[in-house]
Amino acid sequence: MVKTLIIGKGLSSFVRSLGREVRELLWRAVENPDPLLSPEGVPLLERLIDINVLIDSITYRDPPLWIDQPPPERDLELGIGKHAAWHTQLHREAVRRALQGM
Repeated sequence: MVKTLIIGKGLSSFVRSLGREVRELLWRAVENPDPLLSPEGVPLLERLIDINVLIDSITYRDPPLWIDQPPPERDLELGIGKHAAWHTQLHREAVRRALQGM
């Protein structure tokens, strides 16, 4: 499935198109997506949203809005930051493997 995402989203060529500093930022974002909301990270964040692997519009986590337990404020193991998150762990792993292929 990860290979299918890499090919389907064009992640290998996407990663190759990035400069060294932006690739380093992407490596950090694989572990914690929140640094993408910094001034230097916003262009990369927008590109990741465009290729549909990351979101930056996380629903409100207020307990009264949830029937059960609200989603965690941050769970880096799952790729969920406070303000941004990978669509799934598979999307995050696909980006990681595309970076490793460089």
